Amino acid sequence: MQVEEVARFEGAGDVRSMLIGEEDGCVVVQENLAGPSALIAYGDEERSMRVMFAPEAVRELLYAVGSVGERSLRAYLSREENDIVDLMDLCDARGVAYAFTGMGAKSGVQFRPAQQRG
Repeated sequence: MQVEEVARFEGAGDVRSMLIGEEDGCVVVQENLAGPSALIAYGDEERSMRVMFAPEAVRELLYAVGSVGERSLRAYLSREENDIVDLMDLCDARGVAYAFTGMGAKSGVQFRPAQQRG
């Protein structure tokens, strides 16, 4: 999978990076978090979360991001106040299907397949 880091935020001992990539025709958004916040929230010193949007969901994804005033997914992810959970909340509210994977050394792997409408 090819990924590109679109934003990196550092503060209070935390490092959070936002990446966008493509895998098998799907759009992938990944967030890597390391530091005290990851340990408190997830029990892991480092945590990686990713959401994958099938090709047929990309148009709806871009429409959802545009509905909150952003001109692109890259612009949305570049704002420090937006994290991957915010993106998932936005997609849930707009009915945009995605698959979620969370990974951490202690918490293991969590997976939620894409939920189809209807």
